[in-house]
Amino acid sequence: MSQSEQDAVREISRLIEMPRGEFDELVANLYCALGHRAVRTNATGEHAINVIVQALNGQKWIVQCKQWRGAVGESVVREFYAAMQREQAAQGAIITTAKFTPKAREWAKGKPIHLYNGAEFLQAMKRITSRAAHRLP
Repeated sequence: MSQSEQDAVREISRLIEMPRGEFDELVANLYCALGHRAVRTNATGEHAINVIVQALNGQKWIVQCKQWRGAVGESVVREFYAAMQREQAAQGAIITTAKFTPKAREWAKGKPIHLYNGAEFLQAMKRITSRAAHRLP
């Protein structure tokens, strides 16, 4: 395993161990760093919506955060999609420290659902924080 892969494993472990509310707050802050308005809902439970985003384009987006070690399956994505419809959200994202099963990824294709596994979330987090740092005076 390369040094960068080892670093990613350590960073994902740190995210898994982070207190629940802090992980949700980190996700909300990243959306804010992109210029959107995002609030943590403080909701708990398996099917909770953890972050609600008012996008720059005026759309409502919802986010579910999963600090998991295992795989996120198709049923989770299906239930999230139903929540998007109930909430009348234009888009949604499931952000996890784990991985998504191939069936989960396949089911989400063509739908306004973005799936971020641990490695993808780390990459997005680095991109966003780097971009935000360049905007500072």
